[in-house]
Amino acid sequence: MSQENHITGLLTGFFSGTLTSKEKSELYQYMNDHRHQNEMMAWLQEQWSMQEQWSMQEQWSKDHCQANEDISSDAIFAKIKADIEKHPVKHRASHIAYRISKNLLRYAAVLMIAFGLSWAIQLMMTQSRSVDTVAEAIQYNEIFVPHGSKTKVMLPDSSSVWLNAGALLKYPVSFNDSQRDVYLQGEGFFDVGADRRRPFIVHSNGINIKVLGTKFNVMAYADDPFIETTLIEGVIEIQGLKDNTGRQSNLRMRAGQKLTLRKENEQFEVQNIKNGASSIPWMENRLVFAKEPFGEVKTRLERWYGVTINVTDPEILDYRITGTIQNQTVEQAMKALSIAAPFSFKMNNDHITVSK
Repeated sequence: MSQENHITGLLTGFFSGTLTSKEKSELYQYMNDHRHQNEMMAWLQEQWSMQEQWSMQEQWSKDHCQANEDISSDAIFAKIKADIEKHPVKHRASHIAYRISKNLLRYAAVLMIAFGLSWAIQLMMTQSRSVDTVAEAIQYNEIFVPHGSKTKVMLPDSSSVWLNAGALLKYPVSFNDSQRDVYLQGEGFFDVGADRRRPFIVHSNGINIKVLGTKFNVMAYADDPFIETTLIEGVIEIQGLKDNTGRQSNLRMRAGQKLTLRKENEQFEVQNIKNGASSIPWMENRLVFAKEPFGEVKTRLERWYGVTINVTDPEILDYRITGTIQNQTVEQAMKALSIAAPFSFKMNNDHITVSK
């Protein structure tokens, strides 16, 4: 099977609600890769044209698409939001796939045309439900944030999460009576409502973060060599760490502390911080580098700006970078970096080539 057919097969499975968790993760990766966006857009447009017989289409057209008149993307988006808020998903698993395949497909196609593919991805991820097996007792929301974007999510208990670019969050449609479990890959800032009867647990890359009510940041991307947790308010317990003898160990953190765990050797350190929420720079639209190798800087730039950076000389990956980027375009950021760590770069749309 060709890659193009494989991708369209995954898209079809997504809207019909038949993808496994592994297939969903694969689809998210394709969606976040600009090299595949054109074929995805073409597929969505084709599906849109095939669904003109849907009963809501005539009313939709009457409301928003007058003859010889431009379509208002703002009006379309407002209508979509109103429809979604008016009809929350409260159906059984057997009905969820139907809602996704009929309504979301149409919404995704309109969003794709009006705002570009990244909006469509975000809406699809927001409304996705886990239906891997009919017997599954818990239904989940899954939200994936495209590179170059950030988004805020309200959880069922009114806790909130800000998600950074490239993050994937999975959480149940409703929390149970004993604890509140969420699953994170990537970076998120949590503001958790207090509930002593139901601890809040973030599962992320092999560690669990247990809280009762607090504000904290977690950075745990699959392709980063480390995991960071920064506590702003309250108390949290990090579970799944190992002590010097290799035995399982839990760590209780206090406000104003940051934990860094190196994945390679599972060693960790705890530092005291003084600036509170200002120590979470991405929440203030800042990228901060402190003697970081360019290989890690490159990854963060790709997430932040939604670009692909190709380094032709491996020696450049070891350059140490210190500095702050704020309110700059990707070209401005690359120019500043090329002065700090001597290299040259060429840009071709979202592709950047770095060389000596």
